Amino acid sequence: MKYNHIIAGILSVFWCASLMPVLADTIPVNNLVQIVASDSATAKTVAWQDDSGRRDYTVTYRQKGSRETERAFVTNPKRPPVYDADWVPPYTYGAYMQGLRPDTDYEYEIADGDGESGWFPFHTTTEQLNRYEVLVFSDTQSSDYSVWGQTAQSAYEAHPGAAFFTVVGDLSDNGQSWYQWKEWYENTDILTSYMPIAPVLGNHEAYSLDWKFCEPYTYKALFPVPYGAPEGQSRLAYSFDYGDVHYAALNTDYEELHELYPDMMEHEVTWLDRDLADAQKRGKRMIVLMHRPAVTATYRALPDINGTYFMPLFDKYHVPLVFTAHEHCYARTEPLIDGRPGTGGTTYISTGRAGTESYTDTVKRYCDAAYYNPTDQPMYLVLDVTPDSFVVTAYKMDGAVIDTASIAAPSPSGNTVTASAGTSSEKKKVRKVVKKPAENRSLQKKNSTKDPSSLQKEKPERIQK
Repeated sequence: MKYNHIIAGILSVFWCASLMPVLADTIPVNNLVQIVASDSATAKTVAWQDDSGRRDYTVTYRQKGSRETERAFVTNPKRPPVYDADWVPPYTYGAYMQGLRPDTDYEYEIADGDGESGWFPFHTTTEQLNRYEVLVFSDTQSSDYSVWGQTAQSAYEAHPGAAFFTVVGDLSDNGQSWYQWKEWYENTDILTSYMPIAPVLGNHEAYSLDWKFCEPYTYKALFPVPYGAPEGQSRLAYSFDYGDVHYAALNTDYEELHELYPDMMEHEVTWLDRDLADAQKRGKRMIVLMHRPAVTATYRALPDINGTYFMPLFDKYHVPLVFTAHEHCYARTEPLIDGRPGTGGTTYISTGRAGTESYTDTVKRYCDAAYYNPTDQPMYLVLDVTPDSFVVTAYKMDGAVIDTASIAAPSPSGNTVTASAGTSSEKKKVRKVVKKPAENRSLQKKNSTKDPSSLQKEKPERIQK
């Protein structure tokens, strides 16, 4: 009798255990990054990487506290061409979450046939949000990407509540070198763990390992930016809304890509005309991000091909602010109309350099209200969006202020709408990784991150900026 009770007890344990849910394994998510969505109030985009190229990934999302889930659209895995067998790039995936409610707490989960990632929280903004910060970097290309990492850390520690960050082109020095992108991701982790990125195509993204012009395959694979690009230029140019501001990120690689895209400028200007007209109709304030500047870096500051095509549209739609890069110097023009200083025109700000590459051949132009060449250390900018202005402050990496300017940009709503808890003020990691302690990061600088790719040739002198 005694043994019957023991046997019955053992059987009951196994029976109860069989009714318990089996806990799925937690899967690692490599280089999980938030990408700016088409509208921060109603959409969310994330990207991640995997070496396998598997096609069973799913992304589900739900309002926080709800059991009802929806499926995101997940892109097919994209891998750029393998240029070097020693540094094979991974496959990249993107997930687009659409139709979200503004100012609402959500969470999403990535899963494959082996398990789930766990839930990552996020919060949508309001459509009228008109007070937040943006971190602005450019030319993070480096011979030692830990220098860029220190710039990123300095900016984040001083402005941890930024809504998102942008790199205005030349993220890597050679756009097809996976070694360089690997180093870039490792050193950008301090930012990508907490906020979305708005990437901008630079000319260095369109170089092959032997420094010939080429399709920017790797850049296009890595960043699933919003749909709706100019004809034939998917992921090379795009636009998005963040609160009451509309941002347009342009493709200025005419020199590198016009043979592949003979009508690229005509198609892009047609797209930009429609894009800015729509933003104006919806009552949005406007900012443009473009790698190559609209006017030359010479003293006379003449419009180049990008200025010839785009500046008339900036005038037409009264775009108050354009961020540029490429010259590796900081320069803020007086407001320009029709290419000349004039009240109420567009302010063009060249954003310096955030990586190791500095140049001594830049000059202050006749139309520059402020100029600084950051040969001593990298720099970054902070865009402070307010209800009636865009306030831009330029900082050295060590925190010293280079310049600050307030650019008139009245909000159509007229009311102050500040980011609520969970939007730009939220600082939640989206990556389950073991991070190096921030206080030790500066001590972990590598001696060099010179690209060891077996096919990487020395950069010719003609290719600098």
